[in-house]
Amino acid sequence: MKTLEPALRKRIYALLSLFFLAVPVLMAGLYEHQVVRRGRYLAWADRQQLQPVRLIPLRGKVLDRRGAPMAVSLEGGSLFAHPASVRDPVRTARLLAPWLGMDVSSLRSRLTQPLSFVWLARQLPLEKARAVAKLRLPGIGMEREGKRYYPNRDLAANVIGFVGVDSQGLEGLELEYEDRVRGEQASLLLQKDALGRLLWKEMTRPRGLSRGGDIVLTLDLRIQFAAERALQRAVADTGASSGSVLVLDPRSGEVLAMACVPTFNPNRFRLYGPDGWRNRCITDTFEPGSTIKPFLLAAAMEEGLVSEQTEFDCEKGTYRFGGHWIHDMEPHERLTALEVIIHSSNIGATKMAELLKAKTWWEYLHAFGFGQETGIDLPGEVRGALRPWRKWAKVALGTHAFGQGFSVTTLQMATAFACLANGGFLLEPFVVREVRDETGRLVDVRRPRVVRRVISKETADRVLAVLEAVVESGTGKRARIPGLRVAGKTGTAQRFDPKTGRYSQDHPVVSFVGIVPADMPQLVIAVVLNEPEGRASGGKMAAPVFREIAFASLHYMQGPKDAPAFEGAGAAILHCSANPGEGGTARRKAGAARSGPGGALTMPDLRSMSFRTALRTLEGLPVTIEVKGTGRILAQDPPPGASILAHQTVRLAGLFAGSAGSPGEAGETP
Repeated sequence: MKTLEPALRKRIYALLSLFFLAVPVLMAGLYEHQVVRRGRYLAWADRQQLQPVRLIPLRGKVLDRRGAPMAVSLEGGSLFAHPASVRDPVRTARLLAPWLGMDVSSLRSRLTQPLSFVWLARQLPLEKARAVAKLRLPGIGMEREGKRYYPNRDLAANVIGFVGVDSQGLEGLELEYEDRVRGEQASLLLQKDALGRLLWKEMTRPRGLSRGGDIVLTLDLRIQFAAERALQRAVADTGASSGSVLVLDPRSGEVLAMACVPTFNPNRFRLYGPDGWRNRCITDTFEPGSTIKPFLLAAAMEEGLVSEQTEFDCEKGTYRFGGHWIHDMEPHERLTALEVIIHSSNIGATKMAELLKAKTWWEYLHAFGFGQETGIDLPGEVRGALRPWRKWAKVALGTHAFGQGFSVTTLQMATAFACLANGGFLLEPFVVREVRDETGRLVDVRRPRVVRRVISKETADRVLAVLEAVVESGTGKRARIPGLRVAGKTGTAQRFDPKTGRYSQDHPVVSFVGIVPADMPQLVIAVVLNEPEGRASGGKMAAPVFREIAFASLHYMQGPKDAPAFEGAGAAILHCSANPGEGGTARRKAGAARSGPGGALTMPDLRSMSFRTALRTLEGLPVTIEVKGTGRILAQDPPPGASILAHQTVRLAGLFAGSAGSPGEAGETP
């Protein structure tokens, strides 16, 4: 045994050595897994045991400049199921189907899926969701989520945009200001065992939905309503494929209205396509045609090359330039620069551009904002197309003088005309004037921003006077408003057909851009109609749209106390507009009397009629008719069936009585 002791001793020493060596290695391994890699293993455990479910937050409000709501968020209830906890899927499906409007079999299949969590219905009215929750069905739960709602339906829809199923901004201001209006997102944490059974759930923050910040727009809901109504009527009457209108304050760059046709209802945006979603004022380009000529005159005047009385030989309507023939609609021999703009002579404009030269003319076009983004706070704005002057062919100097060979947007035209209206400053347009946080605290205010001075005030005033003459005695006569000074320019342009390499006569673009009042500009209104039918011209089709919007807008801006200043204009609109009596407060005397027995008359029922139909019904009665508001007639005085006497006042009130939120009364119920 003594001979074995050294060998045994060696084994013992060897085992002890291995033990003392293994302990540090094991300790190092434990430290690696429990300390260094602790976060990784916890993440693995969370992924296996916890299932986060994000809830839709409440977005902030979108308000017009007067505080009228344009987009709001309501609390809705969303129902979910934990299939492993549903004891009787058949009975549960049968009880839930009537509440959710779903087929029993499809609901049953959702309740038996091998999943730990299934949404059954999102953003239901809160009362309905609570009623379902009171059924206390095993495996069925309810959580509150935000639901976006647009109370005015399609009014300003192309500006505001819409949100997706998870309340993320997808278009318009909802997309541009996503980080400001989106509320803090909560999540459900669902813990499950190895069999997928739900053990408990908790919120990642205190219960209750956090709301995002509010944005206050420059838009005036009443002016927006007037612009959309006039544009929709014009597109229908002219057979145009689309149209756009932009109303701008030339003193600040604030957009007061931005209307597009076709449009869409953001509450049901999936029923429409991208053609209805897009904001044509900033995404669609067109060749400006003769609306570019005022800027040519401004450039030539600013350079000291012409005055209003500078004469041009207009070649009796036909002129060879750059290897091409240029024509005028009407032949003229000699015209002054003033008359070139009044009669919209292409030949006179070409000869004016010859004095200016290509480089200088391009520099002024660029300075007025063409061929570049305006910087408006909306997504999707395009630059238009304006090639560098070095790439112009010789004929391009002429075509650029009368608005062909380059493209612009409705917004670019409005901001450029605003430069003429405000004394020569190019302003950056904007649609959001204030941003407020969840508590209502003001966090950001937008101020007017001058991009550059383009021309002097003297030049701007002189061009403005020429544009007044265009409306008074030129191509823009249909834009006149009695009692007001109006300035503006018509445009009619053909679209270039890449297939034929020529301009098509079948797809014109007609436009009118006006400034009102011309002696103290408050509004710039740009109207564009695409592909109208018949003998198309900006003066015939677009100018009347301007007139209707201008009158209604000024009436809203002045307020009731100043309405008498526009009574003369109101009476003119009443007699000659497409919808007599709409768009303000006006009075007129009816025609010949139709007396009843004893001189008394019976008041007809005018409620729900249009103003046009009502006025025709009252035609010939010896009464004074007072009209207030727009839309269908909501109320009348005297009431239906009452006796009225000669020279009595009959008062008619429209559905939309001029309040900022009234156009939304016809919207969907949330």
